[in-house]
Amino acid sequence: MALTREEILAKRNVRQRVPVDVPGWGTIHVAKFTARDRDRFEEIVTSGIPGRVNLHNVRAQIVTLLAVQEDGTPMFTEADADDIGKLDSNFVQAVVDAGFKLNGLNTDVVEDAVKN
Repeated sequence: MALTREEILAKRNVRQRVPVDVPGWGTIHVAKFTARDRDRFEEIVTSGIPGRVNLHNVRAQIVTLLAVQEDGTPMFTEADADDIGKLDSNFVQAVVDAGFKLNGLNTDVVEDAVKN
């Protein structure tokens, strides 16, 4: 039996997330990307220009997409990226790594985003 439009759209509030123990921070919840998050991730990595790779504060910007409260609401806004970028890179990378794993992204994700 096929799902109805209403049943499909009701799933937008169901966002898989996992707790991640970040040494020095404690537990951070990391979420699966929504379709909009995935598009934003690719825009961050390429600056919206196919074939270009943007590395300016990229990890911090990705953390703003991945880190969520326990209830699944975003922990940060895009405006927080500059402050996140000033944090210890090991902590930020731990969140990014967990998020990439949850979202099925490999370590070549930047290169993959450029190809698409």
